[in-house]
Parts: sequence; C-alpha cells; structure tokens
Amino acid sequence: MRVQPSAPDRRWLESLPHRCSLAFDAQNTAPRAARKYLSRVLPEWSLSEFQDTASLIATELVTNSLQEIDKVSWPARRPPIRLWLRGGPSVLLVSAWDAIAEPPVPRDAGDDDENGRGLAIVTSLSARWGFYFPADYGGKVTWAAIDTP
Repeated sequence: MRVQPSAPDRRWLESLPHRCSLAFDAQNTAPRAARKYLSRVLPEWSLSEFQDTASLIATELVTNSLQEIDKVSWPARRPPIRLWLRGGPSVLLVSAWDAIAEPPVPRDAGDDDENGRGLAIVTSLSARWGFYFPADYGGKVTWAAIDTP
C-alpha cells in the first residue's frame, strides 16, 4: 500500500492556538524523550485527555524516523528528529520531521514479525495521518491528527 503525500490544511493549522516544537538527537532515547515532552505540554494546553493516544502516536512516528536515519551512513553527526505539536479545543496534531526524503510505507506485519506495525497503530489511533516533503527543511514530515482521546 503506497500512501500519497498530503499536508494538513494550512488554514486549519493556523487556527490551532497552541504550538510548540522540540528537536531530539537521533538516539534510541528519542521516543521516550518525546513521551516525556508530551507529558509536560498537554496538561499546560488542557489536553491531558490525549496523553495516552498522543504518546503512542509520537512514539511510533519518532521510532520510524529513527529507524530511517539509522539506515544512512552519515559523514558527520546524525541529523536530529523534530517533533512539532499543534493543539486546540479537542484536537491535537503530532508531527515528526526527519532528514530522509523517502515516504513512509505501511506494512502488513505477520504474527511473528517484531516490527512493522507502527503505521497501522497510527492509522487506528488517529482521525487521519499523512506525510509531506517540506521545501524549507528537506526530508519529510509525518503527521497524525487526533480528535478522540
């Protein structure tokens, strides 16, 4: 299954009153750092009800970015992973940027597979998700909109 690039509607994004971002080193600790970051931000935005769902989605997006970065031999330091959050009344957008300009590819993981379920988890927990190639940064942004805690 091949997913086509799609960005969230810019007018909708601009209507969301809360926004923040953080860059993580592309290390195995990045998914845990993303969850910790969400645990501080969401209560400030009065969106604590999204904590569990957003944590799972952020973990999957950051882990996918980390796995893609690991596939490349970098001549210098590995590029960071950026997590962007946008929130408003009863909605949260979680986005992860990485330096790899390859689209995410959903897989059908078998019963014995140890990985390959990340995008299926994102699909089941989000109202919609997608990815796009930002002209300003290169790489790709994978995003998920959550409207149900």
